[in-house]
Amino acid sequence: MDPDAVNLAWTAAQRQLPEGWALDGLRCASTGLTPEQRSDDWIAVALGPNGEERTHRGPDAIAALLGLVSSFA
Repeated sequence: MDPDAVNLAWTAAQRQLPEGWALDGLRCASTGLTPEQRSDDWIAVALGPNGEERTHRGPDAIAALLGLVSSFA
């Protein structure tokens, strides 16, 4: 995945979040190193003004960010 594309998607996603929400992370969905724990998916994380956390899992980093933003619609 192109790091510049992910950076642009991050910036766009942050601008589209509701007021008081901020992107907090983007991580691989793997939970370990064994084959059954590995995943190619990504998880985007946003934190809300009252400590809420919202996540979205997608097949790649950009899809995770787009899905997170869409979850607020």
